[in-house]
Amino acid sequence: MFKKSNLFLVVMIFVFSGAVSSSVLAQEDMEGSKDHPMISRYEGSYIKGYEHYDYGRLTFYTGEENGELQELVPEGEVSRILYFLPPEGLSVLQIRRNYQRALKDAGFEMVYECYGGIDEIPYDIYGDFDNIEGDHSKSVLSGKDESYFLARLPQEDGDVYVSAHIWISDNADADWQPVTALQILEEKPMKSGKIKVDINAETMAKDIEETGSVRIYGIHFDTDKATIKEESESTLAEIAAFLEEKPDLHLGVVGHTDAVGSIEYNMDLSRRRAESVVEFLASEHGISKDRLKPRGLGPWAPVASNEDEDGRARNRRVELIKMLEQ
Repeated sequence: MFKKSNLFLVVMIFVFSGAVSSSVLAQEDMEGSKDHPMISRYEGSYIKGYEHYDYGRLTFYTGEENGELQELVPEGEVSRILYFLPPEGLSVLQIRRNYQRALKDAGFEMVYECYGGIDEIPYDIYGDFDNIEGDHSKSVLSGKDESYFLARLPQEDGDVYVSAHIWISDNADADWQPVTALQILEEKPMKSGKIKVDINAETMAKDIEETGSVRIYGIHFDTDKATIKEESESTLAEIAAFLEEKPDLHLGVVGHTDAVGSIEYNMDLSRRRAESVVEFLASEHGISKDRLKPRGLGPWAPVASNEDEDGRARNRRVELIKMLEQ
């Protein structure tokens, strides 16, 4: 099994010895963008869209079953890079095989791949990176010879995933220009402790009385799950104490996420997490479920920008909302 440092070396050796190189730029890269340290660009490429997050979530498609796309949604360090390639003389197959060969040489395994026209590859596979086009004013998603693959490198401290969308665009900087969108996720735990809130029953009562709601940041869940972590119990005990002091109070328990990942996924995750909070308060503290209404709003009610990790951390929360008794 390759260690990550060895992985970088193997891929870069391939890059500088063959068809892929970062030394030739056909045009200026998008401001603030750069190649991922693991994989350099195909010769003559330039960066037209770019995103990087120290911690985020990506949706990777892994095949089809009963006519429905299958997916996995790992979390970790995220890089998304949209490359425009030289407009003449390159086929999608040539670009694809260069990337796949480099990754396989570095120890990656191919998880899923598909190749063909719009009938063979569902549009959802392409739509998930539409927002990384940067300042490019035209959608580059239309074209021909669409191709997608997902590769995975197993690691003891977290797997590495690389997906590549490759096609010939009829709406790029040149007519029928090859385009490659790389998405790279390195699994790792999120750095916690960025937000500290001294929340207690008295503070909750004051906020509910003055504004009708209170934001709770002390409830933590397992990654990508609705399982409540042990360190959340003191905060949940304060919520229970608050409810015991206000026996006639009914609350909406609303789960919120950041904007990383699909809206549908985040809506479902936020709902399940709200339901877990209600279940915990009922089973561990005897609070009647009739007083608590769980809902999930996913990314729809941000309180900060999703452009950086601090903002995304503020958006991931549970909110208690005063409701009239039904």
